[in-house]
Amino acid sequence: MTKKKICNLSQLQNKDYIRFWVDDFKDEIIIFINNNKIYVKSSICPHFGGQIAYDKVNNYLFCYWHGLKFTINGKCINQKDSNLCLNSYDYELKGNSIYIIKNENT
Repeated sequence: MTKKKICNLSQLQNKDYIRFWVDDFKDEIIIFINNNKIYVKSSICPHFGGQIAYDKVNNYLFCYWHGLKFTINGKCINQKDSNLCLNSYDYELKGNSIYIIKNENT
């Protein structure tokens, strides 16, 4: 298991989302809050590698390149018969610090 501090909760509360490249995970992640819950997903679209953003108003994630939309849980919702999903990461909140966790099978 690998654990990495990525930001402070106070930083995240002032933004719709934050994106980070995490060298230890070899992934760019997106972190956001929805209904007081923190979500940590890969910010790389599984379709063709485009960058993912979070639409707080409409409550979904989307790819800048081809417009794919994903639920906040990471499931693609606008491509028929799609099994495309964004990778998810567990997190740990310690005080004001947010750590993401990568298990060996992630």
